[in-house]
Amino acid sequence: MQEDIYKKYMKIAIEEAEKGEGFTSPNPLVGAVIVKDDKVIGIGFHQKYGENHAEINAFLDAEKKGENTENADMYVTLEPCSHYGKTPPCADAIIKKKIKRVIIGCLDSNPKVSGGGIKKLKEAGIEVIVNVLEEECRKLNEVFFYYIANKRPFVVMKYAMTMDGKIAAVSGKSKWITSEKTREHSHKFRNKYSAIMVGINTVIKDNPMLDCRLENTRNPIRIILDSSLKIDLNSNICKTAKKIKTLIA
Repeated sequence: MQEDIYKKYMKIAIEEAEKGEGFTSPNPLVGAVIVKDDKVIGIGFHQKYGENHAEINAFLDAEKKGENTENADMYVTLEPCSHYGKTPPCADAIIKKKIKRVIIGCLDSNPKVSGGGIKKLKEAGIEVIVNVLEEECRKLNEVFFYYIANKRPFVVMKYAMTMDGKIAAVSGKSKWITSEKTREHSHKFRNKYSAIMVGINTVIKDNPMLDCRLENTRNPIRIILDSSLKIDLNSNICKTAKKIKTLIA
């Protein structure tokens, strides 16, 4: 069935989009796949804010392989942009490359795009299919969509607790309540989200780094709530403040 084919290639686009996690903010994660005669001839993702969008990287990949994208299908997890920002409109590039059909995972609710990309493609005679694996594609960018809708930060609360409801031993020791697997999951959050925030007592008692220790990742901005400015200048936070952006409130 055609619908199954659409889902097959959209899953590849989603997997591609995930590779940009932590590096595209405030832009969304996007993946693109170009298919011709049931063969993937180009693939790409938005790698870093301010750089090429996924569609452009997919075209560059096809070009590098010597593939002709005319009359091909393009799968993209998010509606192609139709405005000038850090880069030119992707919709224009799709039209220029003479793509026959564009299959989109979900629409972009950003007012700068919001239907404009689809409108431009249709006016150029390109067939557009929308909302293929929509839920999965929206999940990719829950932070982006939340901010567009609410104009406030997306916040995740993380804390460790014992089975009897305690966050530390009677001595105050809390390292470690969580397992190694859970700590790894926390570091994925540090890469994924823009900032990490703790109170000054956490800094005093644990002397944390609040960095991300996974390979090929980035560090979040560190925000310390310290209304009396009690932070020790010899703490790990202060000693690494030139390397990792840090805000003390």
